[in-house]
Amino acid sequence: MHDISLYLLEILENSIRAGAAHVDVTLHIDEASDELRLTVDDDGCGLSATPEQTLDPFYTTKPGKKTGLGLSLFKEEAQAAGGDLTIGASPALGGVRVQTWMALDHLDRPPLGDVGQSVYLMAMTNPEIEFTVSLTGDRFAPRDSIAQPLLRASPRQAAARLAEFHLEKAKSYKGVVSMTENSEKQGGSCPGCEEASEEELLARLDEVIEGYKGKAGGLIPVLQLAQGIFGYLPEAALKHIALGLGKSYSEVAGVVSFYSFFSTVPRGKHLIRVCLGTACYVRGGLQVLDAIREKLGIDVGETTEDRMFSLEVARCFGACGLAPAVSIDEEVHRRVRAARVGQMLAPYYEQEEVIQNVAS
Repeated sequence: MHDISLYLLEILENSIRAGAAHVDVTLHIDEASDELRLTVDDDGCGLSATPEQTLDPFYTTKPGKKTGLGLSLFKEEAQAAGGDLTIGASPALGGVRVQTWMALDHLDRPPLGDVGQSVYLMAMTNPEIEFTVSLTGDRFAPRDSIAQPLLRASPRQAAARLAEFHLEKAKSYKGVVSMTENSEKQGGSCPGCEEASEEELLARLDEVIEGYKGKAGGLIPVLQLAQGIFGYLPEAALKHIALGLGKSYSEVAGVVSFYSFFSTVPRGKHLIRVCLGTACYVRGGLQVLDAIREKLGIDVGETTEDRMFSLEVARCFGACGLAPAVSIDEEVHRRVRAARVGQMLAPYYEQEEVIQNVAS
């Protein structure tokens, strides 16, 4: 299955090609009704084809391209998860509305991915367009909480709220902390942090497993929370999850190897992602990746010995007009050149040196 966030990039790119000046994204996640709904409204000139034609696998609005929008596949995946996808006029902005919905707790639901970062990156690379994001449903405004839905907020606010939610979800399990916090504890990069033993970490993992045992589609959320506990997914954790959920080790390991957001090695303090989408690739993305690999002395999927950087590749940032692109944490570096990779990384080393001097 593809991440919903990757489909979202395709939808947003289509809004941009339609000349939209305003794009509004609404993510509705409601556990009470077991519904996930993603709606994208724009004020663009609309589609040059009927909704039926648009959902043809080979229909495209990309000039000179024969690749489709991918919405037909998205529709199939939504239907497999008990929902659907529709395209029509936007009652909110007057352009086009693309809306998909599906069961929240469903084995065949595509993984959500990083929706916040998808919109944030698209907004950063298209500053002439106003992007707004709404987060609704009881997932974002629980009935027993003072939290409020996020309505027509900036992509930056939405990304922060989504990150907050993932952290709070993890902390709802006793002793579970965020991925960054745990990686610091495991790596010793946080002076004075108390290190947890493997037995203690596995005990925390047992609590997570117990919460998802017997639930359809529980493997991926358990893996995500386990990665938060350990900072990565060591073999001991994978075996523990397989045993606890009654699954084979090969099935658990296969899911981990399939999704790029899982890591079986400790993550560094800074995560570098090099885009190798079509535009970035043809404009030198591979040369940039090679230069970073040489500079850091690591390969894709590895972490530097000092735990400063981890290296990954990505399929698309939605920044095709500014290719090749590289993201380091939440910052996107545009039109990167292989010869300037050292210059791009230098500020992160300088920042770490300042932190170390203050700590000492």
